[in-house]
Amino acid sequence: MRLFMIILVSAIIVLAIYFLVHRTMINRATLMLRRQAQATTDAAMAYALKHILLQLPAMPESQLVADVWGKGVLAFEYTLKAKKVTELNAKDIELALNAYAKEKHLDYLPSAPKTFVVTDWWTYEQMLHVDVAYIYNEATREYVMDLHKLNQNN
Repeated sequence: MRLFMIILVSAIIVLAIYFLVHRTMINRATLMLRRQAQATTDAAMAYALKHILLQLPAMPESQLVADVWGKGVLAFEYTLKAKKVTELNAKDIELALNAYAKEKHLDYLPSAPKTFVVTDWWTYEQMLHVDVAYIYNEATREYVMDLHKLNQNN
Protein backbone atom coordinates (compact mmCIF):
# COMPACT_ATOMS: atom_id res chain seq x y z
CA MET A 1 0.00 0.00 0.00
CA ARG A 2 2.82 2.38 0.86
CA LEU A 3 4.59 1.66 -2.44
CA PHE A 4 1.34 2.40 -4.31
CA MET A 5 1.02 5.78 -2.56
CA ILE A 6 4.64 6.70 -3.37
CA ILE A 7 4.10 5.80 -7.04
CA LEU A 8 0.81 7.76 -7.15
CA VAL A 9 2.34 10.88 -5.55
CA SER A 10 5.37 10.61 -7.84
CA ALA A 11 3.12 10.33 -10.91
CA ILE A 12 1.13 13.39 -9.82
CA ILE A 13 4.33 15.40 -9.29
CA VAL A 14 5.72 14.34 -12.68
CA LEU A 15 2.44 15.29 -14.42
CA ALA A 16 2.35 18.66 -12.65
CA ILE A 17 5.92 19.41 -13.70
CA TYR A 18 5.17 18.33 -17.28
CA PHE A 19 2.11 20.58 -17.54
CA LEU A 20 3.95 23.50 -15.96
CA VAL A 21 6.89 23.20 -18.38
CA HIS A 22 4.55 22.69 -21.34
CA ARG A 23 2.46 25.74 -20.45
CA THR A 24 5.59 27.86 -19.95
CA MET A 25 6.95 26.83 -23.36
CA ILE A 26 3.63 27.56 -25.10
CA ASN A 27 3.34 30.97 -23.41
CA ARG A 28 6.93 31.79 -24.34
CA ALA A 29 6.36 30.84 -27.98
CA THR A 30 3.17 32.92 -28.09
CA LEU A 31 4.97 35.91 -26.57
CA MET A 32 7.82 35.61 -29.08
CA LEU A 33 5.35 35.43 -31.97
CA ARG A 34 3.44 38.45 -30.67
CA ARG A 35 6.62 40.52 -30.26
CA GLN A 36 7.79 39.64 -33.76
CA ALA A 37 4.37 40.45 -35.24
CA GLN A 38 4.18 43.70 -33.28
CA ALA A 39 7.60 44.82 -34.56
CA THR A 40 6.56 43.95 -38.13
CA THR A 41 3.24 45.79 -37.78
CA ASP A 42 4.98 48.81 -36.22
CA ALA A 43 7.39 48.98 -39.19
CA ALA A 44 4.48 48.68 -41.62
CA MET A 45 2.54 51.42 -39.81
CA ALA A 46 5.59 53.72 -39.84
CA TYR A 47 5.90 53.12 -43.59
CA ALA A 48 2.18 53.73 -44.11
CA LEU A 49 2.16 57.02 -42.20
CA LYS A 50 5.25 58.26 -44.06
CA HIS A 51 3.82 57.07 -47.38
CA ILE A 52 0.71 59.16 -46.73
CA LEU A 53 3.06 62.07 -45.96
CA LEU A 54 1.88 62.45 -42.41
CA GLN A 55 4.58 64.19 -40.41
CA LEU A 56 4.51 63.01 -36.81
CA PRO A 57 7.14 63.93 -34.21
CA ALA A 58 7.49 60.25 -33.27
CA MET A 59 6.01 56.98 -34.37
CA PRO A 60 3.14 56.04 -32.05
CA GLU A 61 3.70 52.90 -30.01
CA SER A 62 1.31 50.04 -30.46
CA GLN A 63 -0.62 48.23 -27.78
CA LEU A 64 -1.97 44.71 -28.04
CA VAL A 65 -5.71 44.62 -28.59
CA ALA A 66 -7.36 42.98 -25.57
CA ASP A 67 -6.74 39.27 -25.03
CA VAL A 68 -10.48 38.70 -24.66
CA TRP A 69 -10.48 37.72 -28.34
CA GLY A 70 -8.15 34.83 -27.57
CA LYS A 71 -4.50 33.95 -27.35
CA GLY A 72 -2.54 34.44 -30.50
CA VAL A 73 -4.61 37.26 -31.99
CA LEU A 74 -2.11 39.62 -33.60
CA ALA A 75 -4.01 42.90 -33.54
CA PHE A 76 -2.48 46.15 -32.36
CA GLU A 77 -3.85 49.59 -31.53
CA TYR A 78 -2.18 52.86 -32.49
CA THR A 79 -3.11 56.22 -31.00
CA LEU A 80 -2.49 59.42 -33.00
CA LYS A 81 -3.30 63.05 -32.23
CA ALA A 82 -6.54 63.72 -34.10
CA LYS A 83 -5.69 67.31 -35.02
CA LYS A 84 -2.79 66.10 -37.16
CA VAL A 85 -4.60 63.22 -38.81
CA THR A 86 -7.85 64.71 -40.05
CA GLU A 87 -6.95 63.91 -43.66
CA LEU A 88 -6.38 60.20 -42.94
CA ASN A 89 -8.82 57.43 -43.70
CA ALA A 90 -8.78 53.72 -42.96
CA LYS A 91 -8.69 52.65 -46.61
CA ASP A 92 -5.52 54.65 -47.37
CA ILE A 93 -3.76 53.28 -44.29
CA GLU A 94 -4.73 49.71 -45.18
CA LEU A 95 -3.53 50.13 -48.78
CA ALA A 96 -0.19 51.51 -47.59
CA LEU A 97 0.19 48.72 -45.01
CA ASN A 98 -0.40 46.06 -47.65
CA ALA A 99 1.94 47.82 -50.11
CA TYR A 100 4.63 47.56 -47.44
CA ALA A 101 3.83 43.87 -46.93
CA LYS A 102 4.11 43.20 -50.65
CA GLU A 103 7.35 45.19 -50.94
CA LYS A 104 8.94 43.36 -48.00
CA HIS A 105 7.48 39.94 -48.97
CA LEU A 106 5.99 39.49 -45.50
CA ASP A 107 4.61 36.12 -44.52
CA TYR A 108 0.90 35.89 -43.93
CA LEU A 109 -1.81 33.26 -43.80
CA PRO A 110 -2.34 31.91 -47.35
CA SER A 111 -6.12 31.77 -46.89
CA ALA A 112 -6.23 35.50 -46.06
CA PRO A 113 -6.85 37.98 -48.88
CA LYS A 114 -4.58 40.62 -47.28
CA THR A 115 -1.65 40.76 -44.90
CA PHE A 116 -2.94 43.69 -42.84
CA VAL A 117 -6.50 44.79 -42.09
CA VAL A 118 -7.58 47.97 -40.33
CA THR A 119 -10.19 46.48 -38.03
CA ASP A 120 -11.31 49.58 -36.16
CA TRP A 121 -11.03 53.36 -36.42
CA TRP A 122 -12.41 55.84 -33.91
CA THR A 123 -11.73 59.19 -32.28
CA TYR A 124 -11.87 59.70 -28.53
CA GLU A 125 -10.71 62.79 -26.61
CA GLN A 126 -9.05 64.28 -29.71
CA MET A 127 -7.05 61.10 -30.29
CA LEU A 128 -7.45 58.86 -33.32
CA HIS A 129 -7.34 55.16 -32.46
CA VAL A 130 -6.49 52.72 -35.24
CA ASP A 131 -6.58 48.94 -34.78
CA VAL A 132 -4.50 46.92 -37.24
CA ALA A 133 -4.55 43.13 -37.51
CA TYR A 134 -1.58 41.26 -38.96
CA ILE A 135 -3.13 38.15 -40.44
CA TYR A 136 -0.28 35.78 -39.77
CA ASN A 137 -2.19 32.96 -38.08
CA GLU A 138 -5.63 31.36 -37.96
CA ALA A 139 -6.59 33.05 -34.68
CA THR A 140 -6.14 36.49 -36.22
CA ARG A 141 -8.02 35.55 -39.40
CA GLU A 142 -10.95 34.33 -37.29
CA TYR A 143 -10.81 37.52 -35.21
CA VAL A 144 -11.09 39.64 -38.37
CA MET A 145 -13.95 37.49 -39.68
CA ASP A 146 -15.79 37.82 -36.35
CA LEU A 147 -15.42 41.61 -36.45
CA HIS A 148 -16.81 41.70 -40.00
CA LYS A 149 -19.82 39.62 -38.85
CA LEU A 150 -20.38 41.98 -35.90
CA ASN A 151 -20.19 45.05 -38.17
CA GLN A 152 -22.66 43.53 -40.65
CA ASN A 153 -25.17 42.85 -37.90
CA ASN A 154 -25.03 46.41 -36.55
